[in-house]
Amino acid sequence: MLRRRRAVRRFTNADVPREVLDRVVAAGVSGPTAGGSQGRSLLVLTSAADRDRFWRATSDDVDAPDAWLAGMTTAPVVVVCLAEPAVYVERYARPDKARAQPHLGPDPRDASAWPVPWWDVDAGASALLVLLAAVDTGLVGCLIGVPPDRWPRVRGAFGIPADQRLTAAVVLGHPAPDLPRSRRRPPVARVVHDGAHGRPWTATPG
Repeated sequence: MLRRRRAVRRFTNADVPREVLDRVVAAGVSGPTAGGSQGRSLLVLTSAADRDRFWRATSDDVDAPDAWLAGMTTAPVVVVCLAEPAVYVERYARPDKARAQPHLGPDPRDASAWPVPWWDVDAGASALLVLLAAVDTGLVGCLIGVPPDRWPRVRGAFGIPADQRLTAAVVLGHPAPDLPRSRRRPPVARVVHDGAHGRPWTATPG
């Protein structure tokens, strides 16, 4: 499954059965969250009207798209990954967590003091689980960003509360024929370090 995953940016018009999506989205929220906070969620868009609202909320070029947008808008499913920082800061302000996390400062409820925003980490992990579950069901997909200056439009289009971060989105569907080859991934030894940064990981022979 991991080796079969690749970013696909153009899709057929085949629908994705609801029972397949059931498996994909359940996998997307099955991973761990920091402190058991559970402060991430998914917004799943499957109707043509909802998808059109999403693309129009995130871009001004839907009616005259470039090649990238023209391909992306063929996806029959868009999954928006949301994160709620307030859930995390409330969890880590409790005595059992506050004692163990002094680096969060005197007030863990100050989200700006967090050196790593774990709400975004968890939402990103959900996106990856969605992508892997999609491959497992025979689908393909691509992870995309949602421009921050467009967040108010997306929130307004779908009733998303103001305290929700639109961390990323995943488009899903069936691959269009004759897709261009994806860029090759770098070798493991270039991006995995063994014991010290710059010391390449050497795989076991065989």
